Amino acid sequence: MEVQYEIKNNKLKKLVEEKAKEEHTTVGNMIWRYVNRGLMSDGIGEDVMNHTHSKEFLREVNETLGLD
Repeated sequence: MEVQYEIKNNKLKKLVEEKAKEEHTTVGNMIWRYVNRGLMSDGIGEDVMNHTHSKEFLREVNETLGLD
């Protein structure tokens, strides 16, 4: 998947660019690291895993998306 982004806040842009340089990676990779860390910090405990993989939850997702 390819995602386009623009960092409009100059302070944030500079911070991310400096951190990417420090980590010897690209700004795009740094953004994905922050996104993934944010997703994982929501907590994937046993209760969350059981809920998001339950038949009821998957049925709700399918209905919302209009899938059979």
